[in-house]
Order: sequence, then C-alpha cells, then structure tokens
Amino acid sequence: MRKEKFAPHLYPPPAEAAGGEEGGLGWMKGELELLKGQSLYRKLRVLEEIKGTRATVDGRKISLFCGNDYLGLSQHPKLIEAAKQALETSGVGTGSARLISGTQKRHVELEDRIARFFRREKALLFSSGYLANLGVLSALTQTGDTIILDKLCHASLIDAARLANAAVRVYPHKNLEYLEKILKRTPHLYPPPAKVVGGSEGGKIWIVTDSIFSMDGDLAPLPGLVELKNRYGAYLVIDEAHGTGIFGERGRGVAEHFGVSDEIDIHIGTLSKAIGSFGGFVTGCSELIDYLVNFARPFIFETALPASICAASIEAFDLLEHEPELRHRLWQNVKRLRSGLKQVGVPLLESESPIIPVVFGDEKKTLDAAERLLKEGFLIPAVRYPTVSKGKARLRVTVSAAHSEDQIGGLIETFKRLLSLAD
Repeated sequence: MRKEKFAPHLYPPPAEAAGGEEGGLGWMKGELELLKGQSLYRKLRVLEEIKGTRATVDGRKISLFCGNDYLGLSQHPKLIEAAKQALETSGVGTGSARLISGTQKRHVELEDRIARFFRREKALLFSSGYLANLGVLSALTQTGDTIILDKLCHASLIDAARLANAAVRVYPHKNLEYLEKILKRTPHLYPPPAKVVGGSEGGKIWIVTDSIFSMDGDLAPLPGLVELKNRYGAYLVIDEAHGTGIFGERGRGVAEHFGVSDEIDIHIGTLSKAIGSFGGFVTGCSELIDYLVNFARPFIFETALPASICAASIEAFDLLEHEPELRHRLWQNVKRLRSGLKQVGVPLLESESPIIPVVFGDEKKTLDAAERLLKEGFLIPAVRYPTVSKGKARLRVTVSAAHSEDQIGGLIETFKRLLSLAD
C-alpha cells in the first residue's frame, strides 16, 4: 500500500474550529487587533439608495467622491432600459461557462462592439477585469519567459504575474532607465513572433503596466515603453481599466491619447468603471483571442456574464461614440475640483486623471480626515497599506461627470475647514 505524505501540522486539532483565545481560529483575533492598533483595520460600509454620485449611509444623505463611475453611466436611463429588456428575454444569470452553454447572442454582440470600438480584430469577455488580467498572463507565458512590471501595477497584475509560468522582475515606478537595464540583462527571443500567441517555446519578454495607476492617478509613459519594447523585442501588455472611455479623442484610452494604440500587443480593460457596467475584456489579434479561449483558465472555468450586463455595456459604448460631451463634462469637473483644492492648500499629488490623491501620510491622520469628511456629508474612505506603501496613506478623491457644481464647491469648502482645524 502506498504511504501518504502529510504536511506537518498541529495535532490533535482544536475541538472546535471557532474563535477563542487558545484554539481554533483564535489567532485571527490577535491579527485583527494588531491591524486596529496600526490604523490599518478595514470594515465594510453599507450604501443605500444609490443615485449616481449620491447615496444614503446610516440614514444620512451623502455625496460620493470615491467611486470609478467616471461618466455616470451606471445610472444612465439607456443602460438601465437595455438591461431590463435583456432580463425579460434572458433571465438573471447564465448558469454556465461560455464553452458549455453560457455563450449567448449578447456576449458575441458585446465582444464585436468592443473590437470595433478599439479597432482590433477580436475581443474576449471575462467576468471581471481582475480575471482578465489573471487569464492573460497565466495563459500566455511559458517557462523561460520574463514578466517585467511597474512597481505600482494593480494588485490583479501582480497576482497574475505570480501565477504565470515566468520569471518576474519589477522596475521602479515609470523609471524607463531601470527598465532598460532589466531588458539588457534578460535573455530573450529576438526578433519576437509577428503576432502575439502562446507556445511552448520560452524566452519571451512581457512588459506589463497599467495605463493609469489607480492610487496615484498618473499616466504610464506609453511612448517610451513602446520604444523599448520594439528595441528589445518584447511584448507590451497594458491594462486600460481607468483609461477606457475618458482618455483619447474617442475615449479609447491612454494609448489613443499618446497615439500608440497600434503598438500595443495586448489591451486589457474593464466594463466596471467609465463604462458603468461590470466585467473585463481583452482585445487584440484573432490568434490571441482564440488562444485565450483555449488556454485561459479564468475564462474556461468562470460562469458567463449575465446578458443584461452585456446589453447595458453595448449601450454604454454607443454613448461613448455619440455623446462626447460626457467626457467634456468630466474634465471640466476635474479641472474645477483640482484647482479649488489647490487654492485652499490641500496636499495633492500631481495626477493627470480624474483620480486626485490627497496624501496625508500618517494612517491615523488619514482615517480621522475621512471620518470628518463623512460627518460633513462626503464619503472618501482612507486608503492605507497594503493598498499603498506604509507612510503614504491618502484620501483617493475621484471625480465623475455626474458631480454637480454644488457638490464640488461643497467638497472644496469642507476641505478648507478640515485643514483649518488641523492647523
């Protein structure tokens, strides 16, 4: 009989897997208390009666300056109506993965719509942007490949790199000189294949970056990254989660903004921010999408998005093309709020997007500021470690086209009072 190998563990186990000081899951209590002492403890906050940038919290009406609904589309009547119609014909859920019986007409229509919008050959939907990142890097990389990440890449890209069959290197934020040093030292295939597909042959280099960094609000230096990827025969993978819909002449993102869309090998995005819906997607050449259908485990094994979500997303892309004033209104609001906060002395990072970080540094000071703002009717939760580095806690203020002049003016005045109290 074959002997089983067991991992070392405490034996006998506690009688109950419950909390407690001495057994079970009691160790968790100590960890949580430690977080509280460091002002790093988190808890959920329940929002009710959400209407765009307004909601009810604990029975009080508040303004939201913390979400990613940049164009206010999540509450747009056309998206809501499209979702209702799909619910009537397709029900609430799909009940299956795409490769079983989960692919419906609206999935294909949305993928075609995304591909046309970004002027790519094909697109593929995932159930979230997080899963899209996991699916791409884990499917495409092979043993012998190297993934090179910006230090401030989103957690989903970091987790995807950890799951991938590749070596992982990190370069300091937007430091192209350091990136080039890594590229020079990394053995790789050269020239790279003409099109991005997987394969058993290792040695490929994948430069991976957000187009907009979600905590600092700054833009990736895409022209410089394109130049380096071409010089060293690498692939460039960008996550346009925060750029889709708001950057570029037609809202195609930061790549369009810099005029390098055709140089991006793999374009990942999300439907849950400026699109106002939910889900993730990947666009690129036909071979890329076909490869992901066959090898991307998060796609193969996830349940398909509901048809109602797809219908709403299709409507959102139509609005992006036919109502550019949405983007104009957003950027007017960004300019108004940023200018006003600067005038009253708020410590801002020099971001280039609707993400406006107010950095206090100290975790407790940031928590206190968030609580005072909430008492004044503004929800802007404190962002702390591990989301940002220790000692760089901040309020992540985000702007929407749906914010009114009164809301923006009220927030500026509230920050002014908050700073005067701190003095």
